[in-house]
Amino acid sequence: MQQLRRIREALYNYKISFIELRGIEVAEVCQIFERINQAGKPLDIFDIVVAKTFRVEDKKNNISGFYLRELINNFRESIASSQYAKVDDWTLLQMLAVVVKLEYPKAGIQNITNKYLNELKTEHIEAVWSDFKIAIAKTFDFFDNCLHIKGGRLIPYRYLYLTITAYFYRNHKADYSFLDKYFWYYSFHNADLLINTTHLWQHIEFVNQQKANGTYSFNQFDIDKNSIRKSFYSYRGRLSRAILSLYANHEPKDWAKPHKDVLSDVYYQLTDKPNLHHIFPVNFIKQSGIASQIECDSLMNIAYLSQITNLKISDKNPLDYLKEYNEPGLETVLRSHLIPTLILEWSRANALPEHALSIFIEERVNLLLEALRLKLDGIEFNVFDMGNRTNNISS
Repeated sequence: MQQLRRIREALYNYKISFIELRGIEVAEVCQIFERINQAGKPLDIFDIVVAKTFRVEDKKNNISGFYLRELINNFRESIASSQYAKVDDWTLLQMLAVVVKLEYPKAGIQNITNKYLNELKTEHIEAVWSDFKIAIAKTFDFFDNCLHIKGGRLIPYRYLYLTITAYFYRNHKADYSFLDKYFWYYSFHNADLLINTTHLWQHIEFVNQQKANGTYSFNQFDIDKNSIRKSFYSYRGRLSRAILSLYANHEPKDWAKPHKDVLSDVYYQLTDKPNLHHIFPVNFIKQSGIASQIECDSLMNIAYLSQITNLKISDKNPLDYLKEYNEPGLETVLRSHLIPTLILEWSRANALPEHALSIFIEERVNLLLEALRLKLDGIEFNVFDMGNRTNNISS
């Protein structure tokens, strides 16, 4: 009781600073709050823009109200069935800023940093909003239904939201074959080519040139075979997400139910880490000693599976668990995962060759590169191998 009284007295005697300001505009309140708040938690830029662009309805003077948060929330409700409804406010605000800059190049929105987001004006947002909604809806639809990437967590670069929205903005003749090449080219290119705002505006200029005249040209595509071979799961890794996106793009089927897609709209809801399965299970590798930890964790040893199938397979030898699914359509199912069917041949022969996982990984790397080559048809495709200096170039 004594301790409780001390806590009560502390609360009763705690002094809270209070400043009352009257007769000032919302924008001025935001500026004051920003200055006062510098010593505490920074005010979220989205909240600042919402407040600064807010406008009270004035029916007498025929002035409509404006509330950006309500517009954003209404848009999210319109695509509620999509995982892309969860794209964060900051990204949506940057997408909006890109469109405003395209429509009003002299409006002061020179970049997508907070400094320039803070310059967004109500009248400019109002003017672009209708077409902007269409553009972002098309962007999310492209990721979801054209690329079959069922959730924003696997988009390799977050700036892709911005560049593709810029492409769809007031574009009634979108070239989806161009967008497909654009997405896979930059997602997999050996160099990081979309990691800063300089890259961003170069990309926007590139896609807008295609939008304006229908022509485009990609430079030589370069990829290191060894980077694919040694890739591992990383939530923030560009190449990791690109590989998993390519797996998803092929609409992998369930091993137990070959007619059923593994991926669904709810696939990424439970965890930031998708439901991934080691084709050669971790414990099996440890117990048999057939491979290194690096090979074990390679994304070349990973596949999408339903939760039920994943649990059923558990830590079994792949020779054994594949026998349970050895139906006529299994080869087609494996190909939908870009999995080499030689593992099925090993299962049927009931024998793993020496260095089986290394052989398997090499075959899967080749399948992935061939799938990527088809995506980039017409572009010079250069593969080099930093893990094999004696055979470093192949085109």
